[in-house]
Amino acid sequence: MRQQKLHSFEKSLLNSIYTIGYVKSNQSIIIAVSGGKDSMALLHAMIKLNHLLKLNLIAVHINHHIRKNSTADELFVKEFCDLNDVEIIIDHLDPDIKSKDMSIEEWGRELRYKSLYRISSNFDSCHIMTAHHGNDQIETILFHLSQGAGVSGLRGIHSKRNRLIRPLLSLSNNKIDNYIQDIGIPWIEDQSNSDLSIPRNFLRHKIVLPWEKENPNLVSAFNQISKNANDVHESLKFSASILIPQLICNKEDDQIFLDEQLLKAIPPYLLSIIFQELTLSNGPWRRHIHYELYNFVTCSKIGQIYNIDNSWRLLKDRKKFILKYEDYIKKNSIPVNPDTEILIDNFIFSWKSSTTKEQFNNSYSSEIIDANKIRNKTLNLRLWEKGDRFKPIGMKGSKKLSDFFIDEKIDIFTKNKQWLLLDGNRIIWVCGRRISDDIKITSKTRKFGKFIFKK
Repeated sequence: MRQQKLHSFEKSLLNSIYTIGYVKSNQSIIIAVSGGKDSMALLHAMIKLNHLLKLNLIAVHINHHIRKNSTADELFVKEFCDLNDVEIIIDHLDPDIKSKDMSIEEWGRELRYKSLYRISSNFDSCHIMTAHHGNDQIETILFHLSQGAGVSGLRGIHSKRNRLIRPLLSLSNNKIDNYIQDIGIPWIEDQSNSDLSIPRNFLRHKIVLPWEKENPNLVSAFNQISKNANDVHESLKFSASILIPQLICNKEDDQIFLDEQLLKAIPPYLLSIIFQELTLSNGPWRRHIHYELYNFVTCSKIGQIYNIDNSWRLLKDRKKFILKYEDYIKKNSIPVNPDTEILIDNFIFSWKSSTTKEQFNNSYSSEIIDANKIRNKTLNLRLWEKGDRFKPIGMKGSKKLSDFFIDEKIDIFTKNKQWLLLDGNRIIWVCGRRISDDIKITSKTRKFGKFIFKK
């Protein structure tokens, strides 16, 4: 059978797919199809090329239910796929769940990708293909520039990221228009694309299209900008990988101790890259984080904390910074019975109600106590709270635990995870640090007990 001649657009798409890679015969490929010009051109071309690629094509249409004619869009895409024998999956979004602090465009984009990734997880070795093209790349970079973005923003749209591939980034909007007209591919117009109050639409109609008429090579120029910015970004990540081992003084559970002098000597943008690597951050950071983080590192005072995100916090401590992952810790007290062992916050606590007198040692992970001075049959473990007081061994009166922590030079992260052992309302042990004078052994002690709190 004679093969059909390929259109120049189809040849360019095929070359781009081979360049991006990761597309293999019999592999499932999800194509995001809105029904608009770009996605219909991509879908039609992929159907045409599939005699060469031999892929399992699956069209996915996301009905956002934002526009009145969204149902008509859905039916249009379904009819086209049925006519061309392409499997189609339709997913529905509910705009009523959108939070008030998100624009409708942000909400639609975020949930659209979540939906695509969720659907793709149902197929083995599946990639997601979208119809973002070269003009979208220009708009994205200009949009990032308008927000004061740095090198990361100049990278624009990635041609490949995880399961997501965008094979049209090297092609202009004009080439898609020509393909649509030459082949006669049906498509539907999204009326919101002409709304100039939407920033990207303003950039498209008022800046990019007039500029492209004056400079036909604009798409290739911005693709080169994206490549250059990506090269710079990767170079900074490489530099960060070399610097990070030198910056880390120590690691302890979920805390990373960083050298203050070395950290302060690092330029702002590289500093951000380092913290993105340390916190395993996937997405780009907003520009204000770069400046806030740099100002915190250079100007913060002892005890101040900067919240990098919902999970990571940075503390300025004495001659060092402490980066900590904040996980959820139950604040409820935990009952402890005699001669039992409990795993708590990566520590093992045990209470031996009866033991023999042991020789004194410098370890604070265990304490020998006068067992007859314990008043209750059940003790309780809980985290430190503001206002707590106890009577450190060797003192006649009580002392605020906050003052004890200052004397012991304990940072706020460690302090907030400090466990206490209580006998009723009486704090008898700051676990792993100091017992109360109330339960110390004396020459009159006849029954010995033992507390252990260790990793």
